Amino acid sequence: MERFDTYTYSIDTTDYSPISTTQASPSRLSPTASMPITSSSNELLSGLSHDLFSKLQPSLRSVFLSAEQYLYMQDDRLDYVYFPETAVVSEFRTLDDGRMVEVSLTGHEGAVGFLPLFCHSRVTNCTQVSQAGSAIRIESEILSKMLRLYPELGNALAPQVDQYVRQISQRSICNMYHSVKERLCTWLLLAQDRSGKQTMKLTHEQIARILGVYRPSVTCIALEMRKKKLINYSRGGLSICDREKLEESACTCYHELAPAY
Repeated sequence: MERFDTYTYSIDTTDYSPISTTQASPSRLSPTASMPITSSSNELLSGLSHDLFSKLQPSLRSVFLSAEQYLYMQDDRLDYVYFPETAVVSEFRTLDDGRMVEVSLTGHEGAVGFLPLFCHSRVTNCTQVSQAGSAIRIESEILSKMLRLYPELGNALAPQVDQYVRQISQRSICNMYHSVKERLCTWLLLAQDRSGKQTMKLTHEQIARILGVYRPSVTCIALEMRKKKLINYSRGGLSICDREKLEESACTCYHELAPAY
């Protein structure tokens, strides 16, 4: 039986050679060198008026986020706010037994790390890059100052707060009441919506951590889904083969969350 969970992959190469599967320690990694930007495919930034965007533009920087890179750990001081473009970022809550379960997923539709700006608190959960890609970042202190100077900027970003609360509320219900298979189908659909990628770089270990379950469960379910031609996976990653059937196998949470994006 071919398994994709014994490999990790380098995003920007064509040589998908197996390397160590030992999980990196949960420390934040430094992003690549940043560059000034003139426009963005992030929907929050692209939806700003020209006047508001021009005020933020000098402080915005383009960065590349690596797969499984930690942006924040629980109780961290907030240094940056990120606006993903092609990257997808997961927010995790640590359970009493040490397992982690994902509570929100953010891609080009939203922002990561903005909530503490509105409630003057530290980061409450750890945040990790699920799918490598580009993002726009801004120093949190600068954005906080801009929000005070320009109330219309707060009004433009406020809907993201509502979407964030809506998502974590729905995900808490999903994690409690829906089967692992339903949750996996829903997560794959949400991840593809946010990444825009046909093939996503994923491992069984990563999926198990996202869903807060043990890896053997993910392996069995993924094999069953591949036999039914819902998905396919290889050394190159995981692809959705039949999106319509995958939506039929997902829980109702997907349809609750998808229209917002």
